[in-house]
Amino acid sequence: MSKEILKEHYERKYDQESSASSIELIGAVQIPTSRFEAAVKFIPRHLKGGKILEIGAGNGNVAKTLLSSNTNIVSYTLSDLSQSRVEGIRRNLSDSRVSILEMDAEDIPSSEYCKFDAVIMIALIEHLIDPLRAMRQVRQLLRPDGFVYIDTPNIAKYTRRVNLLLGRFPSTASMNEGLTTYSGEPADLYDEGHLHYFTYRSLSLMLTERCGFSTVIKHAYPAGSMPLGNKTHNLLANMWPELFSELAIIACA
Repeated sequence: MSKEILKEHYERKYDQESSASSIELIGAVQIPTSRFEAAVKFIPRHLKGGKILEIGAGNGNVAKTLLSSNTNIVSYTLSDLSQSRVEGIRRNLSDSRVSILEMDAEDIPSSEYCKFDAVIMIALIEHLIDPLRAMRQVRQLLRPDGFVYIDTPNIAKYTRRVNLLLGRFPSTASMNEGLTTYSGEPADLYDEGHLHYFTYRSLSLMLTERCGFSTVIKHAYPAGSMPLGNKTHNLLANMWPELFSELAIIACA
């Protein structure tokens, strides 16, 4: 799959965000149940401030929330493959610390190396054509004490294990064997453009053995259907993240 096809897909998918009138803050919760709630809960535990880069910044809600709560952030740089999203961020995120950088996670210029104290990648690594090469470059972006925060679907989550056991494709961004979006429309890209699937072990090994990161710290949160209730699923996610949580990690330089 070419990057041009991916870019066209995201431009169509997020076309309406160019005209967004505001960016909503992500509320603080005790038990996060979405990737965004998880990000604003876990990242501040490691973030001292400094210079932040968010690759694949979406609609800017994580950036706005972190900026509103951390006065030690010196600068916050955002990038996204979708120009519609970039336009929405540029119009709605008014903070002197914010800048927009057009950067491809798989083609990072060396001029950006060693500039950042933290890099944030939420729902991005699964879309990359070559995540191994990309994460080697991301590692070069970090200062000596920096870290990258990654959130991505856990292919070994119990619901997906059950699907696989029943002979079904354990899709991570769609339904009907990866052919139908959650809104019921035919998928434009198979499984909404998810090209790679990770477990805690596979992602941790890739980052530490092949990409130059020193350590990986696991975080856990429940998401999706929770028939036993939020509290029980949160307990299960923290006891056994490999089985009950999506992937949320801090990879240290």
